[in-house]
Amino acid sequence: MIREDDVNSYVASQLRLLRTTTGLTQQAVAQEMNMSPQQVQKYEHGHNRLSVGKLFQFAEAFDVSITVFFPQRDQHYSYDPVPPPTMRFIRLIAKIAPQHYDQVYVALKAIAKLSGSKMEE
Repeated sequence: MIREDDVNSYVASQLRLLRTTTGLTQQAVAQEMNMSPQQVQKYEHGHNRLSVGKLFQFAEAFDVSITVFFPQRDQHYSYDPVPPPTMRFIRLIAKIAPQHYDQVYVALKAIAKLSGSKMEE
């Protein structure tokens, strides 16, 4: 059974990941959520736990499903942050129009193949 502390750590890391991948500051999120930046920081670092109601509000603010905040059963998760180079790609991809996703995928796949990486379809 997953430990409660592990779930709380996962929730905190997901909140931090959502904020950083969208390029928002703690100040901007705090303003959207009508709370202080210090409170956002406490949530992100797991110093304060989030209620289900507050999780729902964060999910609405980031336009994601509330399930983003919950780990899947029987899986072990790393709580390591996403590496900075990966974050750079995520931020750029977020700026690409959806009609170009297939072209971007083909280009990235070709680059990965040239670098010697084995790709899954």
